[in-house]
Amino acid sequence: MKTSSTLSSGSRPLLLLALVFASLAASSAIAQTTAFKPTVLHRFTGTADTAQLGGMPMVPPVLAKDGSGQLQGHTFNGGTPLTLVLGQGVSYRLDALKGTGYQARLLGDISKSTTTLVQDAQGKIYGGAGASNVNNDTSANPFGSTAAMFSLQANVASALPTPPVRPRGQLAIDDDQRVYFGGGDAPGTCNASGVLAAGLWRLNPDGSYAKAFDFCQFFTVVGRLQLHEKGGAPVASVWSKTDQALYVLTSVGATGVFDSTQASDNAGRAFGTLVKIDKATLDEGAANNGQLASADQVKVLHTFLRHRDGAPTSVGDRYSTLVEAGEWLYGTSYANAPTAGGVNDLRYGGTLWRVKKDDPASFTVLHRFRDADMLAKDGTAQADGSTPNGPLVLAADGNIYGTTARDGSSLYRPATGLPTPSGAGTLFRIVVGSKGDRSDDIYEVLHRFDIATEGARPVGLSLGATVDGVQKLYGATASGGPGEAIDPASPDTSGNGTVFSIDVPLPSVSFTTPLTASASSALVGDRPTLSWATQNAAGCTASGSNGNTWSGAQQTQGSQIPLSGALSKTGVNTFTLRCESASGGPAVVQTVSITVRAVTVAPPATSDGSGTGTWERNNNRSDGGGPLSPWLLLPLAALGLARRFARRG
Repeated sequence: MKTSSTLSSGSRPLLLLALVFASLAASSAIAQTTAFKPTVLHRFTGTADTAQLGGMPMVPPVLAKDGSGQLQGHTFNGGTPLTLVLGQGVSYRLDALKGTGYQARLLGDISKSTTTLVQDAQGKIYGGAGASNVNNDTSANPFGSTAAMFSLQANVASALPTPPVRPRGQLAIDDDQRVYFGGGDAPGTCNASGVLAAGLWRLNPDGSYAKAFDFCQFFTVVGRLQLHEKGGAPVASVWSKTDQALYVLTSVGATGVFDSTQASDNAGRAFGTLVKIDKATLDEGAANNGQLASADQVKVLHTFLRHRDGAPTSVGDRYSTLVEAGEWLYGTSYANAPTAGGVNDLRYGGTLWRVKKDDPASFTVLHRFRDADMLAKDGTAQADGSTPNGPLVLAADGNIYGTTARDGSSLYRPATGLPTPSGAGTLFRIVVGSKGDRSDDIYEVLHRFDIATEGARPVGLSLGATVDGVQKLYGATASGGPGEAIDPASPDTSGNGTVFSIDVPLPSVSFTTPLTASASSALVGDRPTLSWATQNAAGCTASGSNGNTWSGAQQTQGSQIPLSGALSKTGVNTFTLRCESASGGPAVVQTVSITVRAVTVAPPATSDGSGTGTWERNNNRSDGGGPLSPWLLLPLAALGLARRFARRG
């Protein structure tokens, strides 16, 4: 079930090196020992079962921080439509391990969410709806709708004050519990009052809103076009605690875009940007309605060209994403069409990319879905994924996991034009490399979804807990279910979708250098050294029967580390080191022993030339008996010699 290819370019953060080395060494073994087969926790029934309403989840659920062990999510469908144009989804909750205890509540006027979910430090979950019925006056316009932001606690969704823009895409939350979002649509030109969708907004803990940056502030007029230097509508954001900055992926349409090449072909037509905005700049913008003193305060890390890099988007059911991995960012584009047709042309499978946060020149497309080298596998069980969709996650094994909404194992073949992938979708992994430029990254297809048993059109992943050396990842599929099948006459699928989990086996703790002592035997008063090395250890603790010369917390590796004190206990001394697993699996223990003897000193000769008695130093103490030590006789001999010379004088 696994397809892999070597990727190109980047640098590996030191924080994850130990985990990555172990993962790379075991990557093929992991793929052989587990199929990464999803465990289906729940199958949605749409409106068929009133006790289990819900259907078509568009984003993965999240593990609630309230200690309940529950997953919390929402769906696009499941309830009675609110108006002529507004449907109604549900919020749902279920046990994260067993999938039992499913509970659904209608979202009411919130209608249905169009964003991912984020969770604050207290466990309150936030989401957004691009089209809702909150404060909507249907008498004036029966086809109208309003924007909404909402909170979710204990499966109860509550509408927050109406936001100034229709939220879409991947939300982010900073250390001050402020939620960032954008409009997600691709604006063309900015008028005198600006375009709301081209703003980066934040929701404050008190329920108020502020525009943190107005992308319409900076643009260059070229003829009839506005070339947007910094980008357009935010489609995905990630907050970096390390950098105290927000990284934002934006989308801009075919007109009104910053185009460094001024090219008319789609390989050179810019469709979005990746920018960095630090905390001080965000605060300045929020205090000035998104206006900044200088364009230099927003750092452009990359300008995306449509076919070369892919086009970022968060329109409809399509979610481009990005994730922080130490010094690097990884992300996706949903499609990368070379033609002037629809931006999200499903015939072109999108991209995976990466960039080092402090080096824009490091940007690399590390995989093109269904590129030339993979097209030959279309229609087979080894086909590549297509159209990456929903959040990527950095798992505890140091690797990045994600999903594609489709795969090429099945194809819809129209009367004219290229075939369109219609397979149920894939789970994929980027095995993060150890080279400075990350040119040894590896892309792998870990699993291809079965529409009837596992669902179809997966919508990304979220992180779960780590227990006994295994981390849970959670996801959802937007369609599929019992009795469903891929229709070769259509690129679409039917069914209500599923919630699933994935088990990621983590590298176990082990000794890479056994615990050894510098000597197997020693004398009282000696201070030998110990050496050892481990991998994937969270920490180590010393113990043993050794006169308290080796105890307490120790490093995960050490070379010729002296004991904390001199040996004092005669006989066999034991030195034990127990190292706990960083992944929560079983600990490892090793013991070494040293035989300790008392110090023995030879006695002086007697008058008849023989030596008698044994003299020992144990704990710097003589046991007595026998003639005096030669060392004690030296002063007497010296005194005798002095008197002898005095008489001669």
